[in-house]
Amino acid sequence: MCATSPPPVQPAPPQHDAATMGPELAGAWYQVYFDTNSAEVNARGQMIARTVAYVVTKNEATRVTVIGRTDRIGDPPVNMALSQRRANAVRDALIAAGVPATRIDTSWTGEAKQVRAPSGAVDEAHNRAVDVTVVKIPR
Repeated sequence: MCATSPPPVQPAPPQHDAATMGPELAGAWYQVYFDTNSAEVNARGQMIARTVAYVVTKNEATRVTVIGRTDRIGDPPVNMALSQRRANAVRDALIAAGVPATRIDTSWTGEAKQVRAPSGAVDEAHNRAVDVTVVKIPR
């Protein structure tokens, strides 16, 4: 008599706990870069807006977070206003691409939250950006 072993038990998919882990990504994290002292969304930024719109319009359980930043060149109050204009410009591009305005959360940090510690021109360019993230809405 040949004994057979039971079929392997498949592990349960990990449960997402928004209260402890934060929002779950539904798409990806994107960055829209800007020229110095500019809040104009370039062609690459427009392409990102269209990509995000595609993801969001295909899934009703998503939201978009938009966070504007600047480099440390210039006065902090001016940079704060510039990061707001950048965030609003990306928000407007997302709306124009089809993302419902009610599903976009917009904020800005000025030069306070740097992605890279500035040590040269390349690092400063990476800090002149708007972060765009598509997240699942907790239910």
